[in-house]
Amino acid sequence: MDHLQTSGSHHRAKSKSEIQATVRRLAPFHHAIDLPFGLSTFVPELSRQTRERTRLQTFLDHAWGSILTACGGSLKGKRVLDIACNCGGFSVHAANSGADYVFGIDIDAHYVEQASFVGDALGLSNVEFQQLDLLDLDPSTHGKFDLVLCLGILYHLENPVLSMKRISAVTGDVLVVDTTLMKVPIINPVLDRWPLWHMRRVSGTTSDATNISTSRWRPDEFCQFSPNSPAVRNLLEYCGFTEIARLKAKAKNLEKRYYSGRRATFIAQGRRSSQGDASPTLTAA
Repeated sequence: MDHLQTSGSHHRAKSKSEIQATVRRLAPFHHAIDLPFGLSTFVPELSRQTRERTRLQTFLDHAWGSILTACGGSLKGKRVLDIACNCGGFSVHAANSGADYVFGIDIDAHYVEQASFVGDALGLSNVEFQQLDLLDLDPSTHGKFDLVLCLGILYHLENPVLSMKRISAVTGDVLVVDTTLMKVPIINPVLDRWPLWHMRRVSGTTSDATNISTSRWRPDEFCQFSPNSPAVRNLLEYCGFTEIARLKAKAKNLEKRYYSGRRATFIAQGRRSSQGDASPTLTAA
């Protein structure tokens, strides 16, 4: 990426009318984030799909408690990386959960602008957003992170193995992968025992697309791969993680895709080393 857009939260406090005007200018947002003055990034009349209202809260209800447990019960003093952060909802929640520093990256400048606006409006000093391709992540430049959030990006990757190796290289402890899973034909359920990827070509996104809040980064046709559950596990093992848990969809009122198994969250930790050391086993929630 030739141009890097960076934002910390060092701006003056914004008025209610300024926040309202910016929300409307940048809408739709993919995460419903509470803002000052009782405002929200979710504006019903500007929304394109129901998921813009439910995405953030569904994931928090489904997985956040398990993530905190994997991190030792708290994010206090932790460095967090939010990959493909979109408008910043997960970054903001990590910052508000006590993280020492949160770094949100996205390849699309519009999403970074949305996230930077949210961070500024909330006056968060421990969160930074930058326009950055995840393939440019480098531990010598960016350091390592105690918690890495890889949410809603794996199945969009043209090079999932290379990408996950780059992500793993900057993961110090816990990696969370939330992904759509490939649909296995009912007539042959045995296929779900093998690590498989479903390749598909997807068209470019136009300004009138219903999913503009997640697909703006894709102006041209793109080739992407959706894994099944064994493929996610095998990939994480290949990247060096020894303890991998797929979370069960136990919370109420989640998006239906979590109950149906078309969407799943994996928490990986414990790294192979020359001494064979590993972190304690993580149990699925």
